[in-house]
Amino acid sequence: MVSHERSESVDEGSRPMPRTPATRADWQTHPAPDARKRIPLSRAFTADEMARVRLGLVPQQMEDKWFVFWEDEKLFFHRSWTGFCTYIVSFEVADDGGGGMLDALVNRDLHEYLNTDDGYDARMISYLIDVLLLGQPGEFPTKFTDEDEQTLEQWSQVGRAMMGEGPQEE
Repeated sequence: MVSHERSESVDEGSRPMPRTPATRADWQTHPAPDARKRIPLSRAFTADEMARVRLGLVPQQMEDKWFVFWEDEKLFFHRSWTGFCTYIVSFEVADDGGGGMLDALVNRDLHEYLNTDDGYDARMISYLIDVLLLGQPGEFPTKFTDEDEQTLEQWSQVGRAMMGEGPQEE
């Protein structure tokens, strides 16, 4: 694992930004499986938000559930424990630095990822970007109605990020 230096500067209401973006080489990962599905996405980001998205995320402890990196106008989401690729999100980047999500390739290999609900995946991608990369609250897309099950699901998906904590703060 490669160490990332952290900046001391903090924008109001957001997490510190690492100086070095995460790269594919920062974590042991597996390629996306052949079993995948393309789902449409539509969400715009400001230039500042896109700068944060492009930095990605390198896990620092067991409770950090995702490794995220930017490469070739795409954002790759890998589970930190297994290295499995769950999402590859394609972006369009504007000349001013802003941009937007176009679509995502979603893992549909049931040995790696059990979900098959496209709407859930679209909401989860947005949530992960909000909570993990932008450091802002997001609405967790739970499938459960029981509060205890919701909490357990959220912990299994984002770990300590559900409490507003993450590697950017270390």
